[in-house]
Amino acid sequence: MTFPDLADPDSVLAGMALLDVEYPGLFRWMGEVNLVKQALFESGHTAVPAGAIEEWNGFMEALRERGIPLAIHSDLGSDEEPTRYLPLMEEVLRRYPDNAIVWVHMGLSRELTTLDPQRHVALMTALLERHPKLMLDIAWRVIDDAYFSTPEGREAYVPFLNAFSERILPGTDFLASRDKDLDVYREELEITGRIHRELDDEAFRNIALGANYFRLLDLEYQAPAICPE
Repeated sequence: MTFPDLADPDSVLAGMALLDVEYPGLFRWMGEVNLVKQALFESGHTAVPAGAIEEWNGFMEALRERGIPLAIHSDLGSDEEPTRYLPLMEEVLRRYPDNAIVWVHMGLSRELTTLDPQRHVALMTALLERHPKLMLDIAWRVIDDAYFSTPEGREAYVPFLNAFSERILPGTDFLASRDKDLDVYREELEITGRIHRELDDEAFRNIALGANYFRLLDLEYQAPAICPE
């Protein structure tokens, strides 16, 4: 369910009700939805006001009852102001501690490519420790381009991903379009999956082989076991 306008929470339950009628029982995921996405500012998008977050109770309760996670795009900030928008996600997590929330791209974006990896890891660690229902998504090649592909990035992120391996989801964030072919997809898959090679066995099974995803959605699948050396 990607339709929700988080700045207009009253419309979300109505949208869910419509999907229930047209596609009963089909939808098990909400998002990626935008709390703040700087890439869209030129198109008129603005950050969701903090006051609107307290009005999410209705649809957040419905998501909890159905066991549906909410995947949120919420930029941390920019190179000039790295944590400008962090309070918005903190407010969401404070108000809705019992909802499964996936913070996509760990808050990173094309507008934030120079954040010190150790500082970012410290921020993510603190939030994961305070909010047991929070998960992070490491999809999108921007993360590898700016962070995972650097020695400093790998030094910071590999231990972090291993330590919190049950709280991390993978993905490509690949957007299909007419100007992209299979070769482009393969390149994106290669780039977004490179960090998986650095993980320990448990983290590789949880993240790369999908164990976390199966658990999050309560699916009747098991990730393949790691073969012993």
